[in-house]
Amino acid sequence: MILNAPNPFRPGAGRVPPELVGRSAVLSDFMGVLGSMAGSGEGERPWIISGLRGVGKTVLLNQCGRNAVDAGWVVVKLEASGSQPLAVQLAKEIYVALRKAATVSEKVKQAFKETFSVFRSFQIKVDPAGVYGFGFEVQAVAGKADSGQLSTDVAEMLESLGLAARAAGTGVLLAVDELQEAPKDDLAALNVALHQLGQDPRPVPLMFLGTGLPSLPAVLAKASSYAERMYLYRALDVLSEEDTKEALLVPSRRERVNWTEAALGIVLGVSRGYPYFVQACGKHIWDVAASRIIDAEDARIGIARARDEVDAGLYKSRWERATTAQQEFMKAMARDGDNPSLVADIATRLGRAQTAVSAPRQSLIQAGLVYTPRRGYLAFTVPGMADYINRHGH
Repeated sequence: MILNAPNPFRPGAGRVPPELVGRSAVLSDFMGVLGSMAGSGEGERPWIISGLRGVGKTVLLNQCGRNAVDAGWVVVKLEASGSQPLAVQLAKEIYVALRKAATVSEKVKQAFKETFSVFRSFQIKVDPAGVYGFGFEVQAVAGKADSGQLSTDVAEMLESLGLAARAAGTGVLLAVDELQEAPKDDLAALNVALHQLGQDPRPVPLMFLGTGLPSLPAVLAKASSYAERMYLYRALDVLSEEDTKEALLVPSRRERVNWTEAALGIVLGVSRGYPYFVQACGKHIWDVAASRIIDAEDARIGIARARDEVDAGLYKSRWERATTAQQEFMKAMARDGDNPSLVADIATRLGRAQTAVSAPRQSLIQAGLVYTPRRGYLAFTVPGMADYINRHGH
């Protein structure tokens, strides 16, 4: 460790890096939308942010949430799951947001008075067994968010939240991570609800922000064809060389530590801008460095340790969860390295007809291990997966 200087690097799913590089444009645009909505009291087009695993979608989503909280907004954040209906998750997180709103001030509590009742109607319909107490009596209001039609009830629940926020002089951020995991019917209902809100002559000040894998735009479009036009889509890519250098240098220099150009060059070459691996390299190189100038030898030793950690924690678990047929399919894909694989080439490598590989192809897509970057091609959802497969001779 460098003279006991604290290690600033933080590899891990959703962990906030010491320097959020390469995402300033998205954050700036998001804050611009918040400002515009605050000024007009009207909603804006919903956003979808997609990208490969480990490129920082969750980190960015959380930062947007913190910025919204700092701006005085009501924030409802959840992670979609195939094991629980989206409406139930919404009820749980809206409940948390309403409890917080009730404690801000008497003015805010009064602004949300009707929303508490609408929420009770919504909750009774979607999660009747749930325990939701506010510390004061709340009666359900008939005819609001209780139709049993999910899209209508979600739209009325969100509209009530937005109207209350407008009355309180603020707005609502609804942020959903891993959106592609939600059941198709739930996604269709969400699409309809947001579409209905957006068609109002004066949409309520509710901002929707969803994140997911590169397949998410196609998943949403499959649930509702107009989703292609309804959302504003933003894609997160790996970091540029300049951003990768900044991710390493800026937090290091705060601790009065620097890197040689040779050390930086080695990290740039092996990390290929993959944010998760950049953080892992930074952490392990920092731990083995012998002085406040990180050199090439430090980089080589630290990278070997980082690779072992990422192999065991990221790649190995995905490989071992796959069936034998899926593993054979991924081995055929790995021959193309980081480049997308043509499905016809994969079939040829496996010695099968293209129609005969549709089952493992579809199961890998459903498992979130691969996605379709364009028609007829497949790519891994985790950068470096092909390298792992090839290095380990699977």
